[in-house]
Amino acid sequence: MKLLGSFLLDFDIISAKDLADVMVEQIRQTPNSLDIIYEKQMITPEQFLSIVTLQNDEHLDLRSACIRLDIWRNEFFDVINEEVSKRRSTLGRLLVEKSLVEPHVLLPILKQYHAYRAENNNDFALFSENTLLDLNESEADESAPLVHFEPDFLHVQTSDPSDYIDLFSEEKEIELELVILGIESLGSDKNEADPEELLNHFFTDYHSLKGTARSVGASLTENLIHESEDLLTFFKRFLHKVNSADFAALAAVNLKVLDVLSNLRNEMVNSGSEENYWLITESKDKYLKTLGDIKRLNEELENRGYEVKLEDVQDLF
Repeated sequence: MKLLGSFLLDFDIISAKDLADVMVEQIRQTPNSLDIIYEKQMITPEQFLSIVTLQNDEHLDLRSACIRLDIWRNEFFDVINEEVSKRRSTLGRLLVEKSLVEPHVLLPILKQYHAYRAENNNDFALFSENTLLDLNESEADESAPLVHFEPDFLHVQTSDPSDYIDLFSEEKEIELELVILGIESLGSDKNEADPEELLNHFFTDYHSLKGTARSVGASLTENLIHESEDLLTFFKRFLHKVNSADFAALAAVNLKVLDVLSNLRNEMVNSGSEENYWLITESKDKYLKTLGDIKRLNEELENRGYEVKLEDVQDLF
């Protein structure tokens, strides 16, 4: 399966030299695995020296050297992956930071790459066991009715949207996209990142966007984020019970949410209001369908009969 870098080359987004330079930067940011397990006090100083000596003498990788010395533990992988994910920037972030790719150019490629991964790797399937999350707009499920929601634009108190537009910039959209892809990766290996930390980060970003949207009268944005927060809250409460397909489904739903939010933001830029977006039948249906996907996933999870215990919700008091 292609990596993101190959995808960008195929689309002539960057040159091979720029891609190589950024990958070198990633390598420079990647901490040494042996340093990590020693810093975490998972091996003794004596074991550290033994590993270095064996690697130097026989040119072995870390795992092979540790196995030879009978000190390898599988949790080394978990700790190493977690620290690498914390300290190393993603390829997309580096490309934007180095001004090699504009955010508005990178974002649609990321979305296509996400779809490519979902199609070519079962670990990233976008369907939970019982809920069909229809991501193909051209093959919409006609039997699934749109949810009812009717905004009242007559009573919306609009104001200068510049604060919201500044907060929900194209760079911020890229950042949210990458967080969503990070959530999706929990579906293949929960040890690549801390699920609780990732969900909290995403929830905080959504909450900030919702508050600013409310302040500028962006009621469609506020409502969509509110529904998305409810879904995230469920995951936060029952993090120890959800499975890999659930994380993939959560990512799929939020990619659709982000796409709608992006369109709403662009309407705010163009006209200072979301009303024109709602007057277009195709846009309105897309919004309502996204709301429906959120509610269907939420209902599926709730119908599993998870019992709410005090420890599940104590952080809400």
